[in-house]
Amino acid sequence: MEKLTVLAPAKINLFLEVTGKRPDGYHNICSLVEKINLVDEIKISFSETTSVEFAGQWTVPEENTVTKTLKELSSLFPNAAKKNPLKIVVNKKIPPGSGLGGASSDAASILKICNKMWNIGLDEKNLVEVAARIGSDVPLFLYEGPCIIEGRGDVVYPLEEFPSLMFELFVPAFQISTKKVYENVAAEHISDLTQARSQIKILLDLWRNLDTEKMEKFLFNKLEEVTLRINKEIARIIQVLEISSGKKFILTGSGGGVYAIGKKDEHISINSPEIIRLCRRYRTESYRTSAQKEEQHGNN
Repeated sequence: MEKLTVLAPAKINLFLEVTGKRPDGYHNICSLVEKINLVDEIKISFSETTSVEFAGQWTVPEENTVTKTLKELSSLFPNAAKKNPLKIVVNKKIPPGSGLGGASSDAASILKICNKMWNIGLDEKNLVEVAARIGSDVPLFLYEGPCIIEGRGDVVYPLEEFPSLMFELFVPAFQISTKKVYENVAAEHISDLTQARSQIKILLDLWRNLDTEKMEKFLFNKLEEVTLRINKEIARIIQVLEISSGKKFILTGSGGGVYAIGKKDEHISINSPEIIRLCRRYRTESYRTSAQKEEQHGNN
């Protein structure tokens, strides 16, 4: 195996509840997550020296989740890293700071790739342990399809394959800091894990039957109330989208992206030049096979 191309999918939080503050400073969460076919394309090949390059319109810091993953694995398996330098090129399509988990997905892809190309033989448990050290969202991207995540993101329950959903996704030009969002979660807003699991069970039953109209009522993101306080522009974007479309829009995660759901072939009409100007628009689906192209750009 000398060359490899992999797709690193974005994710959508269909349900996200904060269930506790941990001694290590992180928060415990309970979330239902679906992967979508908006992807970063990663090309890897053996090389004389290890290098990481990002292609695309966004500037990625020199220290990033991909370099952090390589550093972590190199410290654990120095001989394998030294004998098998890799050239890694990441074609970024997932907007940073959007709550779509692109950086974490890239890290998980590199972790799985190195496990194969370096022949280091990490099993599932070890992969999850390494992934959790790199970032809270990284473990969930080790698995295909939808999953429930708990703890700080390191407890992952992969789910059976559910019907594909359509996601109408809008991402503003500005980025939101995940760290800042969690720092502003008030203690009185932390909820009960049992109640969160119960709500997810209802959502899963509706999803199995592809009852997207009722699913809308149970879509939830506890971080939304915090994020809208930090950036009131997102609240205005949601309001305009909901009035224009008649659909419920909700934050994708801890960033600025917002989405509505529908059935796979459903079309959501958005007649708002203001939103088209302010946001990138993606019509994407559950990640099962091939990646969708970006549908529309703003003028930023």
